[in-house]
Amino acid sequence: MNNSIKYDITTSGTVTIKVVDIIGTPVRVILNEHKQPGTYEVSLDSEALLPGKYYYKVILKSKGLNGSAVSLPEEETIASGQVKIEIL
Repeated sequence: MNNSIKYDITTSGTVTIKVVDIIGTPVRVILNEHKQPGTYEVSLDSEALLPGKYYYKVILKSKGLNGSAVSLPEEETIASGQVKIEIL
């Protein structure tokens, strides 16, 4: 069974998708890539996870507001949600 995670970004930057279990223990990072503005969809391969509820957070890290090389990256959560892994 595959679960899809959809997200949109309006600015280029590094997108990280983290998956945690119901008590907040990190389970997996399923994406950590530089992306251009656009709409994306990523599949979470559920075969490697135990049945249960999991939460995900899509984080975009981009250059600071002024875009200069000395500005610190800004990080923002652009999407979050829940996925349910079931035994079929």
